[in-house]
Amino acid sequence: MKGSTIFMKATLMSQIMPIRNCWLLSILAGIIIAGSNCCCFSTQIPCGDLNRNINGPGPRMIVVDVRGTGDFNLSHIPTAVNFSYESIGKAKLPKDTPIVLYGNSNQCPWSGLAAKNLETAGYKSVYILDGGIAEWIAEKLPLVTATGVQIEKNAQHVSGTSPGKVFELFNNKAVSFIDTRSAKEFSSAHVPGAKNIPLDTLEASLGTLSLDTEWVVCDKDSENSKDAVRLMTSKGFKVKELSGGIQVWAAKKYPLETGTAK
Repeated sequence: MKGSTIFMKATLMSQIMPIRNCWLLSILAGIIIAGSNCCCFSTQIPCGDLNRNINGPGPRMIVVDVRGTGDFNLSHIPTAVNFSYESIGKAKLPKDTPIVLYGNSNQCPWSGLAAKNLETAGYKSVYILDGGIAEWIAEKLPLVTATGVQIEKNAQHVSGTSPGKVFELFNNKAVSFIDTRSAKEFSSAHVPGAKNIPLDTLEASLGTLSLDTEWVVCDKDSENSKDAVRLMTSKGFKVKELSGGIQVWAAKKYPLETGTAK
């Protein structure tokens, strides 16, 4: 009964005192969650894992943004739907699909309160995004805004992997290659076994590539290969850039073959 009273007070406060930065309710939320056996702190999911689920071929989790409508409309995680923590228990979300909740950050109580409400409504597979949308943004993962899906290209630094290291991985059959040059350039010389996917067709081709494979991108233009790495990373792929491009690979007399992709 005491926990219910505290929860009612927290709900009343949220109604009469709209708060964009929800840290002011974190103490009350902590009391509620600590006394409710809520699993929310033991079932966190990392941003990278959620990004791979969103972009992978398997069954999708349901992603729920529990922030206010204004914040949601400004930017949110792709595929996310928006329900407040008060209404989520009555949202009629499917109970046989895992649900991921997120708020502003780990200090924001909304996702914990939403998890408690879903538990009360009989949901079993409820997760909280570790770090909330703040961590998602910090990891430079895609956001949906009023102008569409945004990838923070300029903010994401790409470090190339040395040809020697890539050659070692090549010999150990530990990586697969994507060559983002034109078909004509590719046919003149390329790394044996490489896939030829020109940069302007890469995004449309990602569905044919395995998220479990470690990829190396090569091009003659380092900006093209870096753009490809940024795009693939944002979609959950494990990917490296061949530092120096195909020309350095050739200069070191590492293996090359000619002709079209097999």
